[in-house]
Amino acid sequence: MAMIERRQPGPWQRLLQRHLPLAATVGVSILNGSDASPLFDTASFCIYSFTKGLPFFNAVAFYYLTSLAVAVLTLLLAGIPAALYERWRGCERSTPFSLAMWLLAAVLLTLPTLTRLLDQDL
Repeated sequence: MAMIERRQPGPWQRLLQRHLPLAATVGVSILNGSDASPLFDTASFCIYSFTKGLPFFNAVAFYYLTSLAVAVLTLLLAGIPAALYERWRGCERSTPFSLAMWLLAAVLLTLPTLTRLLDQDL
């Protein structure tokens, strides 16, 4: 019997299968962290209630912390279906399908923000 040699994917194939979906997922999550997000006001209220007594906390830091919190929350929540799929399949590493699933979940979570951004007059 001949052994089948498994080749390592090339750099372009790795870029398209792994890094591009991850970068797109992070980008979509950052877009959902914008102030057009419906979650922005709720997150800013929660963050303000925890940080109102800090002397070194100003309005600019508050804005960026709120944006970061919404983006990270989107990234984490969007990863749940992909993680469940990987656990169910018994995968040791993320597959291109699970990364696409993660991206799709992030896009679905970002749809309200996208509709608000598209409804605004340019």
